[in-house]
Amino acid sequence: MPTLHILGAGTPSPTPDRFGTTCALRIGDDLLMVDCGPAATQKLVCAGLFPTQVGWLFFTHHHSDHNAGYPCLQLVRWDHCTGGEGPLRVFGPPPTEELTSRLFGAEGAFADDFRARIEHPASHRCHLNRGGSLPRPGPVLDARNVEPGDLVEGDDWTARCSAAEHVEPWLTSLAWRFDWPGGSVAFTGDTRPCQSVLRLAANVGTLVANCPLRQSRLHPELGTCIYGTGDAAQAARDARADRLVLIHLTESLVRERDDALAEMCEVYDGEIIFADELSALEM
Repeated sequence: MPTLHILGAGTPSPTPDRFGTTCALRIGDDLLMVDCGPAATQKLVCAGLFPTQVGWLFFTHHHSDHNAGYPCLQLVRWDHCTGGEGPLRVFGPPPTEELTSRLFGAEGAFADDFRARIEHPASHRCHLNRGGSLPRPGPVLDARNVEPGDLVEGDDWTARCSAAEHVEPWLTSLAWRFDWPGGSVAFTGDTRPCQSVLRLAANVGTLVANCPLRQSRLHPELGTCIYGTGDAAQAARDARADRLVLIHLTESLVRERDDALAEMCEVYDGEIIFADELSALEM
């Protein structure tokens, strides 16, 4: 049965319990990630997973609390691949391709690290000890900019994206939906209420919504780019989702979750989960 791992359920402000946004989705033999926030690689390992198992990464947008863990994931994954794993396949809004090249290309930020690990004898020994062979290959990059409506197909699943409305025109934002035989999950990413996300999430099994604040605490300026709890409940109701999972939680919302939950239940009668990091949900 597919499993959703909540690895990052917080915001750009680190707390002892939450930091950034990252989810991992196991569908059959495939392990997918949605966003790659701070400490994503370490949280992945804490969840009993490992970077070399991750074959697919989908970005909603390129705020740092959603992509700061990307360099670490790519570097650790490449360093521990021994052959046959293939490159990490990365999809997201622009500038996903450009960001990947600037980090990992031949003249990218980590070019010296790659050269040292490819050429130094001690790195050769580490690579051989892990089961690799020489000569050690360099990184192979597979990153693609996508647009609303694009489709990505796995062996037993599909991923589709739609436009979200967050901080345009400075960043382009997407929502993602994954479908497989017998189930589905959609990720709103950071967004204000918008019809494109609702259309993508229609009749979804689980809606994962970024929702940092109780509705009564949502300043009008913030309401132009993010959900409050009432917005998330209404989105789940209007999309006819079976379950609503809230991530991107602030400490104030965590403290007020009981009151917020009571308010949300007046709008939406499905299951509501305020996600904790390293929790796992059967899909």
